[in-house]
Amino acid sequence: MKHKPPPRRRHRSRGEMISTATFLGVGVFFAGETNVLLSEGQRLQALMMGLFSALCLAGAARFHIHNLWHYIQSRRR
Repeated sequence: MKHKPPPRRRHRSRGEMISTATFLGVGVFFAGETNVLLSEGQRLQALMMGLFSALCLAGAARFHIHNLWHYIQSRRR
């Protein structure tokens, strides 16, 4: 018996859009701060800021990541 994947969900509520925009804005800001820290020679702080930037940008793409995960899972079955 083949497992049917869950339907793709559209995430369009106002709160979801606000949190996505916030994650995106903070991620871009942190990426800029990473460049500033690197130019000042603060490598450890720049590494941490770069990690936080990547995590914020992943948070902004969380719904796309979720849909991609379900697509991959449905293809594996």
